[in-house]
Amino acid sequence: MHRNITTGGLVVILGLCGSLARGDEDGRKLLDLEPMVPGPIWRLGDGAPRGFSASGVTLMSWLPLNNFSGGHGSGNDCWGYVSPSGREYAIIGLERGFGFVEITDPSNPVIVASIPGPTSLWHDVKVIGHYAYGVSEGGSGIQVMDLSDIDNGVVTLVRNWQSGGHSSTHNIVSNPDAGTLYLAGANVGNGGLVSLNMSDPTRPTVSTGWTDMYVHDACVVSYTEGPYAGREIAFCASGFNGGWNSTGLRIVDVTDKNNIFTISTYYYTTPAYSHQVWLTPDKRFAYLDDELDEQNGLVPTTTTRIIDVSNLSAPVQVGTFTSNSTSIDHNLYVRDQYIFEANYTSGLRVFDATDPVNPVQIAFFDTYPAGDSANFNGAWSCYPYFPSGTVIVSDMNRGLFVLRVDAIDGERLDIQLVGDRPSMLNPFGGTTLEVTISEEGQTLNPSTVSMVVIDGNGVEHTAPGVPTGAGTYRFTSPALECADQVEYFFSAQATSGEYFFAPLTAPTRGWSAIAASGSSTPFADDFEASLGWTTASTASAGQWARGVPVGGGTRGDPATDYDGSGSCYLTGNAAGDSDVDNGTVTLTSPAMDASGGRAFLNYARWYSNTAGAAPQADTFVVEVSNNNGGNWTTLEVVGPSGPEVFGGWVYKSFDLSTVFASPSSLFKVRFVASDLGSGSVVEAAVDAVSITRYECEAPPACPPDRNADGVLDFFDVQDFLADFAAHDPSADLTGDGMHNFFDVQMYLATFAAGCP
Repeated sequence: MHRNITTGGLVVILGLCGSLARGDEDGRKLLDLEPMVPGPIWRLGDGAPRGFSASGVTLMSWLPLNNFSGGHGSGNDCWGYVSPSGREYAIIGLERGFGFVEITDPSNPVIVASIPGPTSLWHDVKVIGHYAYGVSEGGSGIQVMDLSDIDNGVVTLVRNWQSGGHSSTHNIVSNPDAGTLYLAGANVGNGGLVSLNMSDPTRPTVSTGWTDMYVHDACVVSYTEGPYAGREIAFCASGFNGGWNSTGLRIVDVTDKNNIFTISTYYYTTPAYSHQVWLTPDKRFAYLDDELDEQNGLVPTTTTRIIDVSNLSAPVQVGTFTSNSTSIDHNLYVRDQYIFEANYTSGLRVFDATDPVNPVQIAFFDTYPAGDSANFNGAWSCYPYFPSGTVIVSDMNRGLFVLRVDAIDGERLDIQLVGDRPSMLNPFGGTTLEVTISEEGQTLNPSTVSMVVIDGNGVEHTAPGVPTGAGTYRFTSPALECADQVEYFFSAQATSGEYFFAPLTAPTRGWSAIAASGSSTPFADDFEASLGWTTASTASAGQWARGVPVGGGTRGDPATDYDGSGSCYLTGNAAGDSDVDNGTVTLTSPAMDASGGRAFLNYARWYSNTAGAAPQADTFVVEVSNNNGGNWTTLEVVGPSGPEVFGGWVYKSFDLSTVFASPSSLFKVRFVASDLGSGSVVEAAVDAVSITRYECEAPPACPPDRNADGVLDFFDVQDFLADFAAHDPSADLTGDGMHNFFDVQMYLATFAAGCP
């Protein structure tokens, strides 16, 4: 909703008391806060840096808080600036203002200036053009700081600017692509997302805003292509009553500042306090931090939500990721395919999100040596956008850290797979893969280049790399069990003794593949049409129904389907009170052909039983039958408690050969949701059900004999070239998913070698 914030009467109506403006300043941070740790500026080469643990990160320099003038007992936010000359500067929020540090040489930082500000634990800063805009919950409105002469060591406080009744702010949000600036959690505009008029950049004036509720922080981006081209969209970590009630993600169109409107609302799993959100570069996924789910015991380890926002009208959570620490996740930013996350007592955590729904930690630097805990000390924020690759971290107790992330930007061997990653490896061996290795400040030991395949039993199979020239190495995959789910990665050692890997997540985690020669999908249902599912019920309400979700997600039901087609099966698909009551509802599939090959059952499920007078008292059961429903076997039971009973789509895949010796053509699955306890609100849904069959055909006795007539001649070459031109899978000899010169080269080589 758009409201004019500058109108005098509305300033009074929309103004907030101080406690509400401080959305999460409930005393937790102030009670937890430990004293600042003083010391001299530490530089690379000064000796061991006081016990900080790290992996894949080098500490270049460290500036404890006592080195900044003004007497600061704590630090908070940070941001960065690159001057027109290319020199790089860190900006850190301090208890009594802001500090500016040149880090062009990251191992020789120079404090350029300190700008005084109001005393507060909270400060936030962003940069548009050559101005830094700082805010605080201690007041002073917006501190406008001129950076145009920073190369000469001069930063000028232009003014502390207040307009429209504005004084205190929790966060300030920038969209440099559009040159726009917003306040979040301020004492005006209901604490919502308040737009600033930037016609005079030295007087950013309170203008209009999205004032439906409190916004703790936001990520605002401009779309340049696709269906939202030309739109400016805000992704808001928000909720009512200072962010506490109905906490979640709101997606808001802020293109027309006089017509701001909500596109969609999304409630993620196990919410406590929606804190911060950031998008992937392609704007397909949003990563969201909840600041209190760890401390409130709602999740066992540091947990960040992954939300698919490719359809702004229908966001959906598709997963989570964790560093496996117990700390609170606080502020994260995405650079290229990497996520940089400042997580209080576990410091900076760096994740490789090459697979954006399965980020994996590849590096960390812990700024808080006292150990992990779910309290408010340690790393507050980070900034990873300097062209040099330098990353800074602001720490509440220990000041500014300047880091080099060696796992990404340091001296290394750069290993890159040639072509697409194969999702299947020939179970009989023989899939060919190639990598190129570039020496980036390290020298390769060629004899160490290898490919490692880890089978389903955890056994490692190693294949040496065969050099083919120009830094390229070729590998041949080993024999594996049919339909085995495996991981593979490549490794090489430098003459320095250091090992390097592709992907960067290896050796902890490699790329996934199935050992199979082919696959088919004999059954798939996105529930857009009726394929013969049946329902049964002993309950008084909440029967299974197929359709587009209409409940809005307010009672634990899904707001959207899983696969984006629109429809799914869900219990009691009606707005309002639509949960399962006083009995059991059963959804049964038609007969599906799971015979032949190695069959897997796949589906997405949603289950919530955490509301009501007696929450977590019921279960969701999945059963399978191999004889058209004559007998049923339990496949899985969800609940009554655990991490998957809070709603949220969960995708599952089961190897049916582990359930039945010979899966049949009369295979069925059924989903059973029950309300047998004394007051749970039970909601369930199912989507994207399929059978995937993997084939494992032995290769011919003489592979180049394409027509199997026992003679190698022109007709075999002609047969191969015809399949190659038609992009037949049998002509993809390298198994890389492409038809190119390497396939022809491999065929001609095997043809010349003849039959055994």
